[in-house]
Formats: sequence, structure tokens, C-alpha cells
Amino acid sequence: MMSNNTLTLLISDKSDLERDAVADVWEKSYGAVLRLARFWEPPKLDSASVRIYGAETFSLVLAQILDLNLITPSDDLILSVPDNYLKRKLKKISLASAGKLTYPVFVKSLIPKQFEARIYESTSDLADVCTGLDENSELLVSEIVSFLGEARFFVLDSTIASCALYEGVGNLESAKTFVESLLKNMDLPVTFVVDVGFISDEECCVVEFNASWGAGLNGCDPRGVADCIAKSVC
Repeated sequence: MMSNNTLTLLISDKSDLERDAVADVWEKSYGAVLRLARFWEPPKLDSASVRIYGAETFSLVLAQILDLNLITPSDDLILSVPDNYLKRKLKKISLASAGKLTYPVFVKSLIPKQFEARIYESTSDLADVCTGLDENSELLVSEIVSFLGEARFFVLDSTIASCALYEGVGNLESAKTFVESLLKNMDLPVTFVVDVGFISDEECCVVEFNASWGAGLNGCDPRGVADCIAKSVC
């Protein structure tokens, strides 16, 4: 584990087992932990020595106030994944084009969490959750695939920092080999999270990418996660 006792970690003051686990590691290896209630009014801090771990709104608001540039995978990074790692048809369309899709189909917003990512049965089914969105809003559309299980990987400097099978079944060692190959064949951020789905016990595919500063542990070792968070600004 890296060692730097000058970094302060900002987290929410709300109790959370995963954040608390990261906080415990942080205090032993990196420095102080500051639990914030009114995160939109943080105390004066040296931005160079601050890191953030928490939900998207919490983290992005703090980053803006403190002038921190959080390392975040681009929203459309998954579109750059080679076919042999993606293993399903995936495309980006505008909301205005949704009526031309063949349903049922899996849809998620390109900008995270604008609406629920799930299988939609019809144009009207999708339209019901997109009320108020501009017709130029971008969507990610995928053919429907079923996973036996899913695993989470925290990555730091092109190396797996921590991983765990968090849902269903699958061979985690096979998933590690899969991710290690992915890391050699893509230009990826210094640190990020990739979720992998098991199509069979040993066959994997990329599900999605997330930021290390905002992803839940999902069974991963908080020591490796803390290392990722420590390098999650640029």
C-alpha cells in the first residue's frame, strides 16, 4: 500500500459500512478523515491535500468548490471497448431516435442516472421515464444479455488493486485474466472501476465503467480502494 500521511479524505457524515471501512484504512495509512454534513459549505482546505469518496452529487459539488479535477471515465468510454471484450451490440442514439428501436431493448442514459437503466418493452415504456429530457439527450442501447454473476474491479496504474464477485456466480480468476487483458489493450484512466459480467462460469464481458471516487466496495478490499482514491485527482 502507498503511504502518505498528508492526505485528508472527505466523506459524508451519514453512517455507511463501506465508507466507514475505507475511512478506517485511510486514517491508518493516509491521514485524516473529515465527515461532512453540509458538504456544499466545506471548511477551508488545501485542495492539493484533499481527496473525496462518496455519492456523485456529494463528490462533484465538493470537487467544484475545492477546484479538484476528479479522474472520471468518460461517459462514452464503453463505446471504445473492443468487440471481444464487449460481446454484445451497443450503440449511442438520441432520444428522438428511440421510436426506431426494436423492443424489448436495454437502455441507459449516456449521462449517468438521468433515468433507470433497464430493459424497456416499448417506445411508450421508455417515454414514460424520459419526460422532460431534451430530444437530443443521448442514450446507450444494448442488445439484451443475461449474466450469471458480476464482479467489480478497482484498477490503479493498469493493475488490479482490488476485486470481488458481488452478485451471482462466476470464476473470479478467469475474470482477473480477462481484466488484465483488457488493461493491456485499451487506453484507460489512471484509476477507475470496471464491472464485469459472467456470460458463463468463465466467459466474461465488460458491463460498465465507474469512477473510483464514487463506486461502492461491493466486497472489494478497502485497502486497495483507498489506494485508488488517493490517486483519483489530476
